[in-house]
Amino acid sequence: MSGLVLRGGLVCDPESGTLAPGDVVVRDGRIAVAADPADPVVDVSGLVVTPGLVDLHTHVFVGQDLGVDPDVAGPPSGVTTMVDTGSAGAHLFGAFVRGTVERAETRIGAFINIATVGTTSILLSGELKTLPYVDPAACRAAIAEHRDRIIGVKVRASADVAGDNGVVALDRAREVADAEGLPLMVHLGPPPASLADILARLGPGDILTHCFTGLSGTPFTERGRVVDLVAEARQRGVRFDVGHGMCGFDLEQARAAVDAGFLPDAISTDLHTYSRPIVGDLPGVMAKFLGLGVPLPEVVRRTTLEPARIAGFDGVGTLRPGAPADVAVLRVTETVQAVLTVRAGEIVYRAPK
Repeated sequence: MSGLVLRGGLVCDPESGTLAPGDVVVRDGRIAVAADPADPVVDVSGLVVTPGLVDLHTHVFVGQDLGVDPDVAGPPSGVTTMVDTGSAGAHLFGAFVRGTVERAETRIGAFINIATVGTTSILLSGELKTLPYVDPAACRAAIAEHRDRIIGVKVRASADVAGDNGVVALDRAREVADAEGLPLMVHLGPPPASLADILARLGPGDILTHCFTGLSGTPFTERGRVVDLVAEARQRGVRFDVGHGMCGFDLEQARAAVDAGFLPDAISTDLHTYSRPIVGDLPGVMAKFLGLGVPLPEVVRRTTLEPARIAGFDGVGTLRPGAPADVAVLRVTETVQAVLTVRAGEIVYRAPK
C-alpha cells in the first residue's frame, strides 16, 4: 500500500466551504481517512491544500497549433483535470483521442466542436464561416463512436469565427446537443449571435463561456444589478464560465458582476498556445477573483467542485474520503502559485525551492 500525508496546511474543502488547519492523507490513489505511521510526510505549513484544480476551458489537442500539452501545462499549475472545449470536430476527434487523451496523465474531458474541422487557428478564418463544415450528422456520428470521451457540444457563435453564420451554427449545435442528451457550451463574442440570441437557446446544464467578455457589445450588468436575461438564464439552470483567454475577460465587467452579487459557476483559463502568455495559468485567474474580493473558499469551489460537476466528473474536485487523490498545494499571497501537485496519489509536480 502506498501512502502520503500532506501535513500542517490550511485545508480548503469546496463541499463544506471551510478553510481550516488539517492533514490530507492519500493511500492507493484515493483520499484516505487515517495515516499509517510508515507513510511519508510532506510539510505544507503556511500553504493551502485543495482538491486538484479543474480547468473547464482549455485547448489541449497536441499537434494542433492551438494545443498545449496537458501534462506540461497542468501539473505546474495545480491542475489535474482539463476540459478541452471544441479543439476537435468530427473529422479530427479520433486523432485527438489517440494522440492526446489516451496518452495524457492529466484527466481530460472534451466538448466536440459542431464544425467538423474543430477550432481552426485564431490567425485564420474561423471554422463556422464555411457552413458545410457545420454538419450535425457528422457530429452525431462522432459522438456515437466516442461517447465515453465526449461530455458536450461546443460552438463558437461569434462574428470573428462565424461571420454571418453565428445563429445558424448555434441552432445546429443545439440540435445535436438535444438529440444526444448533452450540454451545449457556447462561446460569447461579437454578434451575431448576440447575448440574447444565445441565452434564449440555453437551458439547464448548458454553459455560456467568456461570460465576462467585453466584446459582445452587451453589458452584463446595468445600474448595479445583473441584467434580467442573465438573471433569468441562471435561474433556469444555465451555467456561466469565465474562459479568460486572450480577450474573453474584461476586468470591469467581472468587477461589476461580482459587486452585483453574481459569481461565475466556473473560473477557467481558455488556455491555448496564443493565450498562454496573457492568461498564464489557472492560479493566476484565481488571483484576479481574490483581488475582486471573492473569498478563497468560493474561488476554490469554482475551480474544483463546480467545474467537475458541470463536466460530469463524479467524485472529482473534492477531498472526500474515497475520492481520487488529486490534490493541489497552493501558496496564496497577492498571487496564487502551485507548490505541489498530486495526481492519482503520485506527486507530479514540486516547485523548486
